[in-house]
Amino acid sequence: MDAKIIIVVAADQGLRRSVAFALEVEGHPTGSYDTVQNAEASCQEALCTILDDEILKSETLAATRLLNNLGRRAILLVDGLSALQPRANYTTLTKPFTGADLISVINSVIEAAT
Repeated sequence: MDAKIIIVVAADQGLRRSVAFALEVEGHPTGSYDTVQNAEASCQEALCTILDDEILKSETLAATRLLNNLGRRAILLVDGLSALQPRANYTTLTKPFTGADLISVINSVIEAAT
């Protein structure tokens, strides 16, 4: 994996495809996975990882560990009803969001990494 890849992890195939498409249109190569287990190795080498909060329900321990390990290189997609409290070590983006919102968050992560 190249450090410029953005990993998208979501159980929902439509969400994965939509996020990946929005990123690829902006010139960001992506990798998409339906589970944390499948994505974990790739996430370590990626520019950042976008994780849907639904994954936390099915893979609570693995997803929490991944978020903690990635820190600022993680973006958690949450809905407005999420019981999760935002943490300082990763970024949250509330669903529904626009492509512009997504790109803005990605650009912030890229700036923070440089």
